[in-house]
Amino acid sequence: MNIGDTIVIDKFSNITILGEHMHINELSIENIGCIKKLDLKFNDRFNVICGVNGIGKTTILDIISNQFSKGVNSLTRRSLVTFGRYTIYFTHNGQKKHASTKITRFAPDEVNNILFTESGRDLIKVTTQRDIDYQRAFSISSDPERSESTITKINQFGLHSEDLKAWFVNRFAFYDKLESLSQEEKDNYELTKSIFGILDKSINFKTVLAKTFDIILSTPNGNIYFEYLSSGYKSCIFIIMNLIKEIEFRFSKNPIRVKDFDGCVLIDEIEEHLHPTWQAQLVNALKELFPKTQFIVTTHSPSILQALDKNEIIPLYLNETNQTAIKPLNLGDYGLQGWTLEEILKDVMEMPNTTSTLYSSTMEKFNKAMNEEDQEEILKQYRLLLQMLHPNNPLRRLLQIQVAEWEE
Repeated sequence: MNIGDTIVIDKFSNITILGEHMHINELSIENIGCIKKLDLKFNDRFNVICGVNGIGKTTILDIISNQFSKGVNSLTRRSLVTFGRYTIYFTHNGQKKHASTKITRFAPDEVNNILFTESGRDLIKVTTQRDIDYQRAFSISSDPERSESTITKINQFGLHSEDLKAWFVNRFAFYDKLESLSQEEKDNYELTKSIFGILDKSINFKTVLAKTFDIILSTPNGNIYFEYLSSGYKSCIFIIMNLIKEIEFRFSKNPIRVKDFDGCVLIDEIEEHLHPTWQAQLVNALKELFPKTQFIVTTHSPSILQALDKNEIIPLYLNETNQTAIKPLNLGDYGLQGWTLEEILKDVMEMPNTTSTLYSSTMEKFNKAMNEEDQEEILKQYRLLLQMLHPNNPLRRLLQIQVAEWEE
C-alpha cells in the first residue's frame, strides 16, 4: 500500500451500538493544511466549529468529506513536512471503526488517491454555494440514480440546486396517483411543502403551474415564483429542501423518512446569506426536521453560538505557539446563552475591536484630554462622541457626568 492510501481498521467488532448508522466520533489531524496537530471529539447531534479565518474550519470538513469519497483527495500537507496524516473514528451500522490516511500532496499537480468508500451514501456535504436560479422546466423528470461517482462528487464539492425543482414538481404531480410514491416519499413531500414557511409563517406553498412547472408561493405581497425569494431565505430553503431531496435519491430503493436519516451532514458557514434573526431559527429547524442526523458545521456568527448548548460548541484559536487548538472557554451548563454578542465576538471569535476605528480614536482622545484636564479638547471630543453613540447607550449619561464640571 502506497503513501496516500487509506488503512481501514475495524475496532470493537463484537459491540453493537443501536440507533447509529454513520456518525463521526473523533478526528485526529497532523500536518494538514494550516493544522499542525489537533484532536477533536463530536457529539451525535449538533457540532459547531468556530474561530477566526484561516484557522482550519473548512479543512476539517474537507477531511471528513474526502475520506468518504472515492478518487482524488484534494487535501494538502504542510509545507515543512514530508506528509500529513489524519485518523477518523466513526460508528457505522453498530460497529466502531477508524480509518487512517497519509497525505503527501503539496503542489497542485500532485495526486493523493483515496480508496475508502464505505458509508459515503450516509454523508452529505453543503458548501457556501447555495444559489437557486430560475430554470425553465419543460417536462416532469424521473429521479436520477445516485451512483458511487455522483455521491463522491457531492461529498467533495457539495450539493447543487440543478435537480431541486424537478424533484419537487415530480412529487407534486404523482402525490395522489395510486402506487406512484411510497408512504415515506409522501411524508417527505408534505414536510417539504411546510419548509417554505420555516422562517416566515406568512409564506406558504400554493401550487405548481401546469404549463411551465413553476413552483408558486403565496406571500402577503401576492403570489411569487419560489426562485424570487430573498437570497437569505433561499439559502435556508436550499439547505433543507436539498437535504430532503438528496436523502430520497440516495435511498430510492428502500425509501426512508427524512426524520429517520441517521447519517452525517456537513455544512460550511451555515449562516451564509442569513439575517441574524434567522440564523438560530435555521439551527433549530434542522434539529427538529432531522432528529437523528449528526451535523458538523462551521460558523462565524455570534448569533448562532449564542443559541447553542455547551457541548455543541467547538471553539478554535491560535495558541501560544501559533498553532490551531481548542480554546478553553470554561463554559457553564448554558454555554454562551448568557453572553452578549460583543462578548462572543471578542472572547470566542477573537475580534480585536467591536467598535469603529473612528470611535476608538475619539474615545482615546477624550480620555487623554481628561487626564490632561484640557477643557477645550474634552468638550470637543465629548460632542463628537454624542454624535456617534446609540441614542439609548448608557455611556451617554456617564460622559455627561464626567464633563459636567467642564461645561460653562
